[in-house]
Amino acid sequence: MLDVLDSAPPAHRLSRGDRGALWAFIIAGIALATTTAVFAAIRISSLLGPGPTPIEIEFAGLPAKAAAGTSTLSFEVTSATLLASELSPVALVTGISAPVLLTLVTATIAVCLIALAASLIRGQIFSKRNSRLVVTAGLTGLIGFVAVNLLNTVLANDVLFGATGGQSSYMVLSFEPGTYLLSAFVIALVSSVFVIGERMQRDTEGLV
Repeated sequence: MLDVLDSAPPAHRLSRGDRGALWAFIIAGIALATTTAVFAAIRISSLLGPGPTPIEIEFAGLPAKAAAGTSTLSFEVTSATLLASELSPVALVTGISAPVLLTLVTATIAVCLIALAASLIRGQIFSKRNSRLVVTAGLTGLIGFVAVNLLNTVLANDVLFGATGGQSSYMVLSFEPGTYLLSAFVIALVSSVFVIGERMQRDTEGLV
């Protein structure tokens, strides 16, 4: 019996510096979720307020010209801020939905990573629970940010369409597939590390 106890793997204990870093991470996660909620409330107030609403628009290369002394410069506008004095129902719905969804996505990711950090502080690194937390946070962030980006794109296109009386032939484009593909790769890699680590730890404990 004594030999079995002696051969059991010791509990992993983090150093004081590691625990301090994880506590700082938890505080940062709470601050990030709170800040996102505050900015979402400010954005919604701006959309529902009486004054003109600034709408960020990203163009897929809008040709423009500007006078520079005796010359005229030709260039492409890739982003601009349009002050919309009136918003359509579609713009209001998408404009309000985007910050609300962003707040929910950020809060979900923060909760998952805070719970993960709490497990690490207790010395529980690889487990099914931690693997699920990592996968949930990753998929929520990937799908959620794509949805937020889509809502903002619909908002920008609707505002531009209304501001030009339906005469604008320039579609607002705000999607970079390379960024999301890279994010998906990183999420898959980190998730695989936790899943494999949990399986290896379970197999190791089964040999004891």
